Amino acid sequence: MRRKGDLLKSQIFIFLSICFFILQTQLAYSQKGFFMNEKKMYEKYRLSVKNFEKGKEHFHKEDYSKAEKELNKCLEIFPQHAQAHFYLATLYHKKENFEKALNHIEEAKENFSLMNQMYKLAYEDYIAQLRRQSDEQRNNLEQYKEQLSKTTDPEEKGKITAAILSLENQIETINSRLTNPLPPESQMPAEYCYQHGNILFRMKQFQEAHDQWLKTIEADPQHGKAYNNLANLYYMSKHYERALKYLEQAESHGAEVNSEFKKAILKALEKK
Repeated sequence: MRRKGDLLKSQIFIFLSICFFILQTQLAYSQKGFFMNEKKMYEKYRLSVKNFEKGKEHFHKEDYSKAEKELNKCLEIFPQHAQAHFYLATLYHKKENFEKALNHIEEAKENFSLMNQMYKLAYEDYIAQLRRQSDEQRNNLEQYKEQLSKTTDPEEKGKITAAILSLENQIETINSRLTNPLPPESQMPAEYCYQHGNILFRMKQFQEAHDQWLKTIEADPQHGKAYNNLANLYYMSKHYERALKYLEQAESHGAEVNSEFKKAILKALEKK
């Protein structure tokens, strides 16, 4: 009976071991697949950066035709590029193509957390490159030191010594960069919500615009334009007290307000 019991236990143990091995193998392949997808995504992001930087440069120069072309090229390579979507949203808002603008600002907000992940991978890639550079420079340093120990010519010794000092300075610079901590995950800029509100306002979706401007001042209490826009909404609906409240809030946070607009609100309140 004991032998049968021991045999049964042994069979159960073998069965469980096989199941555990299969599960671990599946998890390993699953993780491998995840990291491969992440790596492919990062490579696409890295390739898109050049077009994004060109597009941003053209945008700030107000060459919107070239900016649009480069930003769209960026998105062809990496469709989740949140910043490219944000610039296109702003560009199409200026061109009064509000449907396109809305689509791009929504994509920008949806993909912002993914961009944080890409920045993290870019930083890790940068650190890996620094480590490779450090290893190469250390190898070069050892070679120069060996040459110095074998050289008797004063002029050659001077050249090698200068090279050694240069390498030591480079290694010190690399090491100081390696000690920099990983940048913290950035929060979505208030400007994303502000621009979202502006687009919705032009599409006459006033309540939705109001909500986005509220989110803007929650993210940045000194965002004067968002306060002014909220005040304008209430002024349009003849809620002058609420309009004045937002301008006063802006001033209390040190934000700039439209002084002429404030005078108009105060004048409207006097007439009530």
